[in-house]
Amino acid sequence: MASLRFPLLSFTPVVCLSLLAVSARAENSATLEQAWTQAYRNNPSLEAQRASLRAVDEQVSQALSNWRPSADATASVGRTDQYAPELAPFEDPRYDGNARSYGVQVKQPLFRGFRTKAETEAAEKTVLAGRAKLESAEQQLFLDTASAYLGILRDEAVLDLERNHETVLEDKLKETNTRAQAGELTRTDERQSESRLARARVSRYQAESTLTQDRAAYTRLVGMDPAGLQPPVLIVESASSLAAIFHRAETNNPDVLSAQYAVEEADAEIRLNRGGLLPEVDLVGSSTRSYGEDISLPGREDSSQVLVQLTVPLYRSGTDYSKTRQAQQTATQRREELDEARHKAHESADNAWQSFMTAQAALDADRSEADASAQALAGVKEESKVGTRTTLDVLNAEQELLDAKTDMVKAQHDRDLAVLQIRAAEGMLTAQNLKLPVEPYDPKRHYDDVRDQWAGFSEDDSRYAVKSLSTPTAR
Repeated sequence: MASLRFPLLSFTPVVCLSLLAVSARAENSATLEQAWTQAYRNNPSLEAQRASLRAVDEQVSQALSNWRPSADATASVGRTDQYAPELAPFEDPRYDGNARSYGVQVKQPLFRGFRTKAETEAAEKTVLAGRAKLESAEQQLFLDTASAYLGILRDEAVLDLERNHETVLEDKLKETNTRAQAGELTRTDERQSESRLARARVSRYQAESTLTQDRAAYTRLVGMDPAGLQPPVLIVESASSLAAIFHRAETNNPDVLSAQYAVEEADAEIRLNRGGLLPEVDLVGSSTRSYGEDISLPGREDSSQVLVQLTVPLYRSGTDYSKTRQAQQTATQRREELDEARHKAHESADNAWQSFMTAQAALDADRSEADASAQALAGVKEESKVGTRTTLDVLNAEQELLDAKTDMVKAQHDRDLAVLQIRAAEGMLTAQNLKLPVEPYDPKRHYDDVRDQWAGFSEDDSRYAVKSLSTPTAR
């Protein structure tokens, strides 16, 4: 059987976890890798986040435009009516005529108080923060998809247990009725069997409802109905320290990276607003042609000029100072948010690790409990046949075995999900790190397309769509 390995980072000096996706044996089956691949390519929420990042890319182009010249063309047309009484009686004091003019002006910024550089840096940091947010959205999608995927596996297993338990109790009720008619058991035994069967049916209904909800979540995230899902397997591989996990969570987690870029963007905003207090120098060139705009010169007039224009801000109602103070407080806010992001990343890694350890311990204990409960049930049934055990003893033993098996299924689900939560806390639950069979979305492609673009509109965004490296086939 072929297998695909997804190496995960390690946790303690003695264990490390990696994900082994088991290939499907039957046709129309699916692995967790395939579910991630479909979600990565088709999920509309992730596509919206990518489009949002492409919109943020334009902020860099807008900031860089302050280095470039701007050109404006103007034109006007109208009616001129003038009266100059000092010209009478030697000349006609009235002038009526059509007035029209057109011209062009070109303006090239030379110095903007270092604002262009600061604005460009702020925009670039905003783009980097947006890329980190996209990575966070990607990780959350993979976590949600895995949660639905593993939830379906858990719910299907639980439903099978509940259905089997219901069948066992139906057979037990028939046996109890037969033995009661023969006088071996009483009506109390029959009522106890009926009660346990009714409870089993309610549990089955609940399991079916939970499975339906997880199937709906899977379809929403992946874009297709689940069929033949195969369980992923965790294997022990190498060793590392828990402290290293916390370090990676506090430095590589995309939420932490986004907060770090937000701090740097806020610092650039301070410089940008301070630049508003500095002089501005522009090179301005203009050329105008006008017709019939004056009573003394009703004909054509051409004018052209080239100027170096200096603007020195003296006092602008205190706005520039207020914006600078505001930017400084925003920078303080961003630094506090960075500390909070690091704390949350550490907490997420710690919680995921504790969940893994708890689930692993519970899984080992539940396996032992299930084995013991199966042996106990077999013994109680034999003792019931000779009359040393009651019907209630048998029913209780059946329920204890069901509970042990159900707990074991749930512990396996919690253990698998905790592994992925640890990986996400470290910032490693991405398409590239998981080595999905797709060409990872490259946010730099659109950025490079528009960064230095002087003119033009967006082309078809389908060129930025995620493409498969190879078409997945059912195995």
